[in-house]
Amino acid sequence: MDHPTAPQAERGGGALHRVLRTVALVDGLLLLLTAGWFVVASGTMSHPRLYLAALAAYGGIVIALRLTGAFDDHPREKLVGAAAAMVFFISAVLAFDGGDHAALLNLYLLPIVTAALTLGRGPTVLVVGMVLAGRVGLSHFVAGVDVLAPGYGLGLMAEAVPVLLVALLTSTLAADIQDANDRLQAMSDHDGLTGLLNLQAFTQLLNDERERAGRRGNPFAVLLVDVEGLKGINDRFGHEAGNRALVAVAQALVRSCRSVDLAARYGGDEFVVFVSGAGAAIARAVANRIRHNVATTTLQFGGNLHRIGVGIGAGVFPADGRQLRDLMNAATRALDKDKESRRPLARSEAALRASPTRAVGP
Repeated sequence: MDHPTAPQAERGGGALHRVLRTVALVDGLLLLLTAGWFVVASGTMSHPRLYLAALAAYGGIVIALRLTGAFDDHPREKLVGAAAAMVFFISAVLAFDGGDHAALLNLYLLPIVTAALTLGRGPTVLVVGMVLAGRVGLSHFVAGVDVLAPGYGLGLMAEAVPVLLVALLTSTLAADIQDANDRLQAMSDHDGLTGLLNLQAFTQLLNDERERAGRRGNPFAVLLVDVEGLKGINDRFGHEAGNRALVAVAQALVRSCRSVDLAARYGGDEFVVFVSGAGAAIARAVANRIRHNVATTTLQFGGNLHRIGVGIGAGVFPADGRQLRDLMNAATRALDKDKESRRPLARSEAALRASPTRAVGP
């Protein structure tokens, strides 16, 4: 019943944004270390002015990206670019400091570890390849080493293999930890009975969607779904039967939703649904689809087959308000109106259920 949705998948993007903030701290540490080394060793550097220029240029790029939020809509690509920028910057300061045997050579570990912890195996191998290319360039153009000599290649491989193995093991460990965290997050974000989102997770995602819709001018709808007669089912057949009814309604909601929509347990006998890109007409169509899918679901209670009904009310953004409170109030009013209009039908259906015509079993 549980299925990933586009808004839920975007939570992975939120995690990447948090990683970007961590990478910004790594950038700050890198700048601090290289600036500190300039203070200590500028008198022995081969090109101190170029070293300082590279430091200033990289610092300006980091600050500009941080302040402008450039590429924030593509966090993974931004992480790859950040790792590549680290490699180029470290290669530059090494070249201006003294080349292949410079004291800052171990700074190459920063982009490798960053990629291993955040980007997975493929990008990590790419970053290691860029580091090796930088090392070869430093050896050839700065130190004047013959990089085509067999001995140089063997030495480079002996140096690269342990680093590559550590990077791959680190990326594997990071992926395992992330997978475990994702499972724990999914458990904490979902209702234990129905498997739908719980109210806290739904509210967080809905706030994100509301802000996104406000920026783009897109409508959306919030549907409040109330299970009819749940108390009667609990009283007559027990709470296990009531739980089965709630699960059946939840499954009907999942069948009624697209991958870009969200469904959640609101509490008690109520559910709430976010319908992406929906105006009033689409909201009514989705509500009718939910009613149909719920109504065609039958459950066996007390040896008889029973059908479940639901009342539904909708609040549409921005027609019914721009705040979640206003949308929920509008959905509640519409739900009350829907339930009131259905009461005569509900009473007649209750009378029919009082004398069931179809029995299960001998």
